[in-house]
Amino acid sequence: MSEPFSARLRAATWSDHSSAEQTTFLDDLTRGRLTVAAHAALTAQHYLVYQVLEEAAAHWSRDPAVAGFHDDALTRLPALAADLAFLLGADWRDALTPVPTTAQYTARLREVAFTWPGGFVAHHYNRYLGDLSGGQYVARALARSYGLDLGGDGLRFYAFDGIADLTAFKDAYRARLDAAPWDADEQDRIINEVKLAYLFNTDLLADLGRVHPDPFPPEVVAQIMRHMNDDHPADSLLICQATLPEPARPDATAAVMSGMDNRGIEFKAVINGVETPIRVPFAQQLTERAQVRVEVTRLYREACALLGVPAR
Repeated sequence: MSEPFSARLRAATWSDHSSAEQTTFLDDLTRGRLTVAAHAALTAQHYLVYQVLEEAAAHWSRDPAVAGFHDDALTRLPALAADLAFLLGADWRDALTPVPTTAQYTARLREVAFTWPGGFVAHHYNRYLGDLSGGQYVARALARSYGLDLGGDGLRFYAFDGIADLTAFKDAYRARLDAAPWDADEQDRIINEVKLAYLFNTDLLADLGRVHPDPFPPEVVAQIMRHMNDDHPADSLLICQATLPEPARPDATAAVMSGMDNRGIEFKAVINGVETPIRVPFAQQLTERAQVRVEVTRLYREACALLGVPAR
């Protein structure tokens, strides 16, 4: 018995799928290392892609061989428009400038998705089944990192309210792939197009990573740590003591900086002889290295005032 097409497709594109999910930009975004502007930028690129893809879906709506793949519950464009209006305001359409890969991606969609049924399905599969699968993890991570409500404003793109059971829907979609009347050569051609779609998505994220880099990559954090630990260990101790409840403040006798991100700074303090992690939040999410000095100085001066220690 031959292997179902959906299984062949999934196996042949698994490494491409993993590469798209593991880009630095997406990792930084889902971990909250970037600003909401980066989330808005990704949403804008999605809008440009889905604008063409859903135009193609309408084109095939009366073709019995292809129409069954697109369900109205999948349509993303209204949700993307609502997210952009929430994230960017009434002038959100001004942000609809494609990064280089998005321009190539939409050009490819216009080249194949309106004339080749298998090409349309390849790109449809890549985007929508990805949204119903890994996209749900992305949504939860974005909600957690940026204080958004899952399925609410700013994240409506990831919410499929018209689909009661995502797993059952994906199973039915794969069954349609298996039932499609494509021979082995056509299946191979579709697989290659899905791989190209994954490459477009990976390169799109890389483009966004160049526009919205993590301001605090490991090498920058290491430099800040060296400066703090070599030149300001006493300041670190004061900041940690001020974070502790008043009775415990004298119990902290030493502290070193151990890490940071754009939302806070981390220390390892020695309290009653035991090394104890302490995280101190910043007053705001930082977007550039120069802000670290300002925030740490503020924390130091506030600690001095609280502890009754003269500031330098």
